[in-house]
Amino acid sequence: MYVYKGKQKTGRGRKKLYDGKIDTTKIDKRRLPCCCSDEGMEVYAGVVYCVLLKRTVLAAFVYYGDRPKPEIIVCTDTEMEAMKMCKYYGLRFQVEFLIRDAQQHAGLEDCMARDEEKLHTHFNIAMTVVSIAKAAYHLSVPKEQRGSFSMADIKMKYMNRLITKRIFLNLGLYMSCRKIKRIYNLCLNFGRLRA
Repeated sequence: MYVYKGKQKTGRGRKKLYDGKIDTTKIDKRRLPCCCSDEGMEVYAGVVYCVLLKRTVLAAFVYYGDRPKPEIIVCTDTEMEAMKMCKYYGLRFQVEFLIRDAQQHAGLEDCMARDEEKLHTHFNIAMTVVSIAKAAYHLSVPKEQRGSFSMADIKMKYMNRLITKRIFLNLGLYMSCRKIKRIYNLCLNFGRLRA
């Protein structure tokens, strides 16, 4: 809800605290000014009252392109700059993606040690594996062609390489033939999401 900043009535009774609900499809641009307008993105921010949290918060409404509904970012620190809050939010998601990939693909949760030092070592190794895989993926692709990173794709690629090399060695197939080389490259991309 918008926070009421107008003149209060004199006399008895409760003071007016709120000034109506926020319609996210039609933001009141006088109350929530635009703090950033880039290509395909507009950010409107201000201090509002959050009914769910029962307190005033700093809210940023991020509109992307033609989408009518915004991405809403909320922070309890009302003194913070809105764009700084949006940047922190983006960085937080990078950390969450790192932890998710470490859990799903690098065995973050598969440690049976109980000693604190051994647990720290295990967690650091799992996070480092994901970071190195991401760096290796991005370094092998030109900067203009870099897309989103998928740990599942990288695992699938290396698994395909291992199995394909083993099959080709057992069959006595060599990479000098163009047909064999083409089949080898097809086998490497088998089952990948972004091949």
